[in-house]
Amino acid sequence: MRFTLASYISLFLLLVFTQISCTEKEVPVSLSIELIDKGITMTTSNAGEGTVEIYLTSENETEGELLVKALNSSGLEIARSKAIMTLQKDDAKLFAFNFDKSLNLDSVVKYQVDLRKK
Repeated sequence: MRFTLASYISLFLLLVFTQISCTEKEVPVSLSIELIDKGITMTTSNAGEGTVEIYLTSENETEGELLVKALNSSGLEIARSKAIMTLQKDDAKLFAFNFDKSLNLDSVVKYQVDLRKK
């Protein structure tokens, strides 16, 4: 079996990109107690590249403005994104939150999903 220069370059790039994706940190996403008390459950979440996606289910009819706060290692908010939530009784919906490109993703250690205070 004979390898060409293109084969070696392809293999090298595959190894580099595999290493990058393996070292990407997983950032946890959690619901506030207030949302949990309202009967909201988060069944899945995905955080990466400045976007957070959450799938919420509801026991009761609930509406309001969701805030996803990016928190640093000191527990301080460093960015936020929002969306309007309208869930019927026994409903479910996927919500996506986009953060500003200026957010330093390496500083984010956790995302907290809250309900905006009125």
